[in-house]
Amino acid sequence: MHCRRREGIAATDMAGSPVHLTEPVLLLAEPHRRLGPVFCRVMWSSLDFGNFSGTVDASGGFFRGSSTTSAKKALQNRGVMPCTCAEIISATQDGDKFVSSTGVHFSQVTLVGLIRSVNESATRIDYEIDDYTGPSVLVKQFIDDDDSSPDSGSGRKLRELTYVRVYGHVRSFQGDINVVAFKVFPVTDLNEITCHIMETIYARMLHAKAASSQTKGDVTTKDSALNMVTNIRGLTALQSQVLSCVRAAFDDNGVTVSQICEKLRGVPEKQIRDDLDFLSAEGHVYSTVDDNHFRVTER
Repeated sequence: MHCRRREGIAATDMAGSPVHLTEPVLLLAEPHRRLGPVFCRVMWSSLDFGNFSGTVDASGGFFRGSSTTSAKKALQNRGVMPCTCAEIISATQDGDKFVSSTGVHFSQVTLVGLIRSVNESATRIDYEIDDYTGPSVLVKQFIDDDDSSPDSGSGRKLRELTYVRVYGHVRSFQGDINVVAFKVFPVTDLNEITCHIMETIYARMLHAKAASSQTKGDVTTKDSALNMVTNIRGLTALQSQVLSCVRAAFDDNGVTVSQICEKLRGVPEKQIRDDLDFLSAEGHVYSTVDDNHFRVTER
């Protein structure tokens, strides 16, 4: 990784107006072999990937910045995978999901990048998003006349050369992969770019470790998978236990709420459901066939 200092990076506020940042920032030339250059402020000493852990907000998860607060509320009961543009473009479709070149499955994603072009029509806004990892991704945001509040993240046209965070569904039409966005927010804190890189790398490292254990025929694969979640900072002890139960399920439909209650005897079902909602909003788990079945996102 090569770093050099640079000043005068442009960003935008929540209204889309340009803001000139004079505070020195770091230019990460190669934070990861699959990730291109991005501008950010970062303290690498606060991260410990040897133990599969990362710096997180006190509330849990990897989201940072005020622009994601409203988005997290909208992500209840959804599993969101942090991705790069290169992973999305090169993914292959597998049923209702997509598989990256590293074997990670996803259908709902979050990505951070720079708007290269904007095309607006009566019903939607098309953004060309570039994060320097490969070809740009087309993001389609349909205009909702009933949701025009400034914090809604929908229906507001953003300018070119604005860094944004996108939440959306990956879709394929006539061989072209794009993202249908349900939230698009301008990035107001450049630390959010760093945060996205960290959560993307973290998810892939967990996937690689699980795959390595299976390849070696380790009979304790399930136990290893359970132990990995204890290193996620920001989760309470009970949230870690709930995530462990979900991770231990290898059924295609995932684990049921009643099965989790059986394993965590003495814990009220409502508390378990609340923790599942939190883990789902943070992108750790997602519901499958119904609201009672859950799987982990990074498998």
